Amino acid sequence: MEWRRQVSKTAIVIGSEGLIGTYLRDELIAEGWNVIGIARRASTLEHAQYTHVSVDLLDREATFSALAPFKDITHAYFAGFTWRETKVAELEANVALLVNSIEAVEAASPGLEHVCLFEGGKWYGCHVHAFKTPAYEDDLRVMPPLFYYDQQDYLSDRQADVSWTWSALRPEGVGGVSVSTPHNFVQVALIYAVICKELGLPLRFPGHPECRDALYEMTDARLLARSAIHVSTTPECASEAYNVTNGDAFRWGHMFGYIANLMKMDYIGTQTMKLTEMMADKGPLWERIVAEYDLAPFRLDELAFWEAGDGIFSQDWDNVRSIIKLRKTGFNDCIDSRDMVSDIHEEMIRRRMIPRY
Repeated sequence: MEWRRQVSKTAIVIGSEGLIGTYLRDELIAEGWNVIGIARRASTLEHAQYTHVSVDLLDREATFSALAPFKDITHAYFAGFTWRETKVAELEANVALLVNSIEAVEAASPGLEHVCLFEGGKWYGCHVHAFKTPAYEDDLRVMPPLFYYDQQDYLSDRQADVSWTWSALRPEGVGGVSVSTPHNFVQVALIYAVICKELGLPLRFPGHPECRDALYEMTDARLLARSAIHVSTTPECASEAYNVTNGDAFRWGHMFGYIANLMKMDYIGTQTMKLTEMMADKGPLWERIVAEYDLAPFRLDELAFWEAGDGIFSQDWDNVRSIIKLRKTGFNDCIDSRDMVSDIHEEMIRRRMIPRY
């Protein structure tokens, strides 16, 4: 559309070294944007269109100082997250991340036009109980504390006093390749499958039988990045939240069978277990796998966050939502979730994170 072509393309990706942030950063660069990435971690990306800033966003003064030189930011994408022991502490920390970073961008770049916030399926309570499916963006909120609510309320309230607009995206189970990222369920499943194969075991679904048979959706990180650019550069998307998934649904039992085929191993059903317990002693085994197959020297705990697997594979209910609202804005990208898993498998092999069997 004409308005989109005229956008001044300077973006900041807040949380640029996480799963969502890295794919968004790369997609923005590919589309010709100048990109500033901000995260606590350093970045290995070197590109003429990319500038990386390492700062602790919980340090408000340091954040303002770090972003002060950047005067031309027009679009901010917030993909930051920090984990805490309690929900209240998690809420306080994650709201502070958003407030500090957005207000620092405002102070540095008076031409800021749009802020895009990444939320997720927890908006509907999918992490704690069964919920009405398919979920719609205007469904009633569930019992707080939940930092997504406070973050979106902050943007909505602040918009009354500023010139920029906001949008929010609600993916589920974002799929991609990452290091030291907690919620990467496909990568957890693939690493688990490698360990099973190296132990001479067939692949078994490690969660609850009810979860194995329930419907689930995921969001390819590449598709999510494209949707973020769409909603942030489409005026009618302002002040709205959108569900975004691949466009299909699957059952984990079927997907584990598909993973077994990729790994050239048998899949024989379910053996319910706590991955956090059963994988606790597998670090030395992983070191042997790395040495035998000449893999990149990542630790097991850098590639698989077993707590995330235990969480998602114990959900005994359907987890699906409607994406019609986003479709109506003109965003019609989709991907077969099996193709997403296959692409992640191939990319992990290419990066020498897992063997090719």
